[in-house]
Amino acid sequence: MIGESGRNEDVSERVKLPREIWVLVAAAVAISLGYGIVAPVLPQFAKAFGVTTTAATVVVSAFAFMRLAFAPVSGRLSGRFGERRMYLSGITIVAISSAASAFSASYWQLLIVRALGGAGSVMFTVAAMSLVIKMAPPHARGRASAAYGSGFLVGNITGPALGGVLAPLGYRWPFIIYAVMLLISVLFVAWAIPAKGSERAAKRLASESNAPASGDAAPAKRQQTEHVRAKVIPPGIDRSPLSVAEALKNPRFPLILITSFVQGWANMGMRVGVTPLLAATIVAGPSWAPPGPWLAGGALTAFALGNVLALTRSGSWADSYGRRAVVILGLVLSGVFTLTIGFSTSTVALLVLTALGGLGSGFVQPAQQGALADIVGKRQGGRVVSVFQQAGDLGQILGPIMAGLLIDYSGFSAAYIAAGTMLLLAAVAWIFFGKERTDGKERTDGKDRGRALSENI
Repeated sequence: MIGESGRNEDVSERVKLPREIWVLVAAAVAISLGYGIVAPVLPQFAKAFGVTTTAATVVVSAFAFMRLAFAPVSGRLSGRFGERRMYLSGITIVAISSAASAFSASYWQLLIVRALGGAGSVMFTVAAMSLVIKMAPPHARGRASAAYGSGFLVGNITGPALGGVLAPLGYRWPFIIYAVMLLISVLFVAWAIPAKGSERAAKRLASESNAPASGDAAPAKRQQTEHVRAKVIPPGIDRSPLSVAEALKNPRFPLILITSFVQGWANMGMRVGVTPLLAATIVAGPSWAPPGPWLAGGALTAFALGNVLALTRSGSWADSYGRRAVVILGLVLSGVFTLTIGFSTSTVALLVLTALGGLGSGFVQPAQQGALADIVGKRQGGRVVSVFQQAGDLGQILGPIMAGLLIDYSGFSAAYIAAGTMLLLAAVAWIFFGKERTDGKERTDGKDRGRALSENI
């Protein structure tokens, strides 16, 4: 007999994703590709105005800060004015911000327009996920989310590499190219998903789920849907909201928050805000990889490739060997290689160390998300997940700024030693305080969540 999970997966595979989902996926590739082109040159562009390293990293952090600050407002705006309108408006704001960045005449102009771009970024991000959920068939929402996330992953890998190739054009052209790609995405989505397109898609899904199908298919489909719902939410299961105070009673939740913070600091914030500045200081390399403007994009691409390599195994390993073991493995790998990145003196060393650092980061994220899913269980965990995300955002904001201060006073090695030490201390905390529960409840309740999360990243 085929298990319920197998039947559910078969239903998901048979359901085709609507055309509107693939439109959003294509736009995601273009948007992330453009961002990847800009990322390697942004800190160097800010530094070109004659400011300190700290000031240059503030430009990167300002974007993340505005995303964090504007996130609550974005959700309300999408609910009031509609997801499609806010999606297009958000991308347009980022496009205007990018074009204005290209023509910035001073550091302060660049800082202000990049911060405004952060507000637009979170607007379209929140609206996009709402559109994906609304337009995807119920049994294929996981596949739709995975497809959308994969679009960003493709752009995050290829974008920095393309940015490295375009680096000889100077600091301003990547922003113009990014703005053009964003405007093309706006026009494409506006044409492919007309004003009433998302509403029609949602109504079509509702009618398909309620209308009788031909022959015996309708009763069987309804019976299967009802059975799956009963399986997912059986009687007696607590579906009440899980408060942050309740989550903190679980000794693993503080560890998850710490890990999210240091991940945001070292592997998100410093990767984008500091690594391009370090790449600009490298003056040695073999003939097949000489130092040059391409290295910043090459280092970001190397990190992304290491990350993807780990993601192919991290989710399944987290389910097989436990969240704690995989989180510790990732933190140790990431910590050790982050420590050494600051001592890079050649192009090859920087590329290899950033790739290995990305490998470690790729092991951490799905495993800690699986551990968070274990804590939430079947309850409503929106508040808890929000705090988890905010911890990472806070690290992503503070990481580049604090690293910039250390670089200005003690050099790149000090900044990377500090970041690597934080990652290793987080690993030590998991070793002593993050042991598996002896009753095995967490492993059973969270079965396959780590794998599912890694596939959706």
